[in-house]
Amino acid sequence: MVPDIRERLRRAAQEPRGDLDTAALRRRVGQLRRRRVGGAVAGVALLVLLVPLGQAGLERLREPAGVVDRPPGPAATTPGPPATSTTTAPTATTATPRAARPAPLGTPEQALRALARLPKGWTALPKPPRPRNDGTSLWIGNGLFFWGGQSWSGGSHATGWLFDPVARRWHAISPAPLAGRSAAAAVWTGDEVLVWGGSVTGQRRVDDGAAYDPATDTWRTLPAAPLSARAPVATVWTGTEMVVWGSISRDQPAVRDGAAFDPRANRWRTIAAAPVALNDAGWTAPSTVWTGREMVVIGSLLDGNNVSTRPDATGLAYDPAADTWRTLPPVRLSPQASSAAWTGSEVMATDYDLRAVLYDPGRNAWRRLPRIPIQECEGSPVVAANGRVALVRGCGHALWDLEAGRWVKVRDAPRNGQGKMVAAGPVFLIAGASHESSANGLVAYHP
Repeated sequence: MVPDIRERLRRAAQEPRGDLDTAALRRRVGQLRRRRVGGAVAGVALLVLLVPLGQAGLERLREPAGVVDRPPGPAATTPGPPATSTTTAPTATTATPRAARPAPLGTPEQALRALARLPKGWTALPKPPRPRNDGTSLWIGNGLFFWGGQSWSGGSHATGWLFDPVARRWHAISPAPLAGRSAAAAVWTGDEVLVWGGSVTGQRRVDDGAAYDPATDTWRTLPAAPLSARAPVATVWTGTEMVVWGSISRDQPAVRDGAAFDPRANRWRTIAAAPVALNDAGWTAPSTVWTGREMVVIGSLLDGNNVSTRPDATGLAYDPAADTWRTLPPVRLSPQASSAAWTGSEVMATDYDLRAVLYDPGRNAWRRLPRIPIQECEGSPVVAANGRVALVRGCGHALWDLEAGRWVKVRDAPRNGQGKMVAAGPVFLIAGASHESSANGLVAYHP
């Protein structure tokens, strides 16, 4: 073996496995080809370059050409604020090493103008680079954060992308310092995306988390939470804290505990236990909202055979300022599945049987709406709202006009509009896949 190659192998085996600099790899392979290195030596040299690749790097090599490459740049770390929690032991804050940062997104004003210019109705946008099911999809003010989830190629993922509505491009982001997962708690704070808990390949629950800063393309790990490993039932951002509560597990005893994380203080606090446990809320459809004062969650407690312990869905409200819970008045909603969204003044909830209701927190009262005008089928209708309208998706789509107080039928979305539904200013964005057999895509609906 050529001495230079032997020494490269020795050094590569000792180096930490970080992100792959694909541009440097291509340049090195090109140099080997130009120098006409013999086949055996070239193969060994290429192996040297691939040793520190790691799983994240392999996945990046497989990314399609439509993803914007990140230009080479210095690695960076983002230290978080000191951990001062009295409920958990402080842990070191780390950032994921990276080779570069993604191209910057436009401003929130530019992003909203770009979305407002979309034609009325459905618009197909560039699809996410990889098919993902049950991942994290969040509007972060100037773009769509799309991370984690599972794919039918196997396994859970810890990689993701940002969609820029101004340029209509996807940008790869740094891999998270977490195991790949789906059904994780996730919120946008205005500065960072907080991710905690979730499920690995649909089975093993996890109890760690991280924060992603899109401005620097860096992650920092969160301190340990005072909770067991789980995919939470409820998650909201209150303006100062991320609240996570409950567990969707049906094969383990139901839990009523939760915790709140303050990203500025970098610490968790345990919250009061809820009066009842729920495990069927927020998994297949979002059913938790923040009213500006309370976290409202609507769901049920199901056993392993999908049988509810109560005849109707249950509504709970948590006040983080007072650290207290209350049970909402009874409501006629199916306990099998439900979805909820905040309209700006009321909680809108839909159920498996195409019923829709509105809850007024000020009056502590429900009112029934006309039946949702879509076709009945397997699965719960999902609802999202933007302050003017609420879009419901099941086997078909319908709009509830908040001002007119009536349903408006909507023509079907394109076939690839089957992922998670997110309100983004004047439009609704649907990214990813709803099931392993459905098409991967990104579509926008402009009412």
